[in-house]
Amino acid sequence: MLYKNIYAPLLWLLTVLLLTACSLQPADYPTPSEPKADSDRLIVLCEGLWGMDNSSLSLIDNGVLTNRWFQQQNPGRHLGDTGNDILQVNDTLIAISVNWSNIVQYIHPDGTAIAATENIPNNRRLATDHNGYLYVTSYADNGYVAKVDLRTKQVVDTCHVGREPEGIAYYDGRLYVANTGGYATQTKDHDYEQTVSVVDAQTMRELRRIDTGYKNLYGKPAQWGQYLCINAAGDYYNQPPQCIVLNMANDEFRTFDFPATYCCAYQGRFYILGSAYSYITEAYAFSAHTVSLPSMEAEEGLAAYDAATATILQMQSPYGIYISPYTGHLYASDARAYATNGYVYEFGRDGKQLNRYLLRGVNPSGFLAWQNPDIEEERRNVKLKILKFEQ
Repeated sequence: MLYKNIYAPLLWLLTVLLLTACSLQPADYPTPSEPKADSDRLIVLCEGLWGMDNSSLSLIDNGVLTNRWFQQQNPGRHLGDTGNDILQVNDTLIAISVNWSNIVQYIHPDGTAIAATENIPNNRRLATDHNGYLYVTSYADNGYVAKVDLRTKQVVDTCHVGREPEGIAYYDGRLYVANTGGYATQTKDHDYEQTVSVVDAQTMRELRRIDTGYKNLYGKPAQWGQYLCINAAGDYYNQPPQCIVLNMANDEFRTFDFPATYCCAYQGRFYILGSAYSYITEAYAFSAHTVSLPSMEAEEGLAAYDAATATILQMQSPYGIYISPYTGHLYASDARAYATNGYVYEFGRDGKQLNRYLLRGVNPSGFLAWQNPDIEEERRNVKLKILKFEQ
């Protein structure tokens, strides 16, 4: 007890100094102070560190970076502990799953918080039917999906699925839920899952399970129409990770011998960054691939964005990939040491780097590009006036 009383203040001071050093790093890549007309309004979700209550949002508004955007828009409030997913529900509402705070936080596109769903513990990923309901996966109670009425922000129904469900997608009245069994090595009472649960979104009843043959369907999937890209992380020992592309229209799927740890969809392709970890080698192996649809043809690299591939694979810890549906710009994040401020890189449609942003946030993993129709109409009118003046 005496030992703790003597050294606890010193340990506390050392922790504060280390965290301060992490948060006060100067930006080594200057960003413009005025918006650029050809870029995005991009919200970046930083997970933070588990148990540290330091999830955050950064805003990249046409090239101008604003860190701690959520706190700026909501003085005196914190986003919460371990932000997992971000989803635009409609023109006026964005949902954010905050895993260890056990809430789904809702904000307007200007960043102001408006409400929260507070009774979905250990929540993970989000999907919407764009018809008034949000669907949320949860690791709690042996794994289930919650259905939230967006008018009241209350849970109106649930459906038990596989153990520790992770990714979720909505297609043609059904939910496709990737089960992980991710607590298998901790609880020792079950194995890794290797199934996708198919759930009727209206009745919230599980219809069937699709056995993929590969373990631990972990991470956020990417969706393009009827196709879903799922990462099978494997068991980190004997079964290597795989990429699974599921056709939700007929439950058929194809597997590829590379991981799909971070993926996004754009113009009929899945763009995939793989991060394969082995407990045997205690090392990560990073990769980049593209899968074209509906042909299911896979190739190394990032297709038209391949000029960005080398930069991304040289990152310390690639942690996310996203392509804006508005500009076609590619964004990739680097979590670095997973406990320090992360980077977001912006690449043009030709894959050439346009910018690098140093965030005041840890583990940037979620991206959401958003456009205000009124603002975009105003910008188009300004461009037309300029063009007429130049002519």
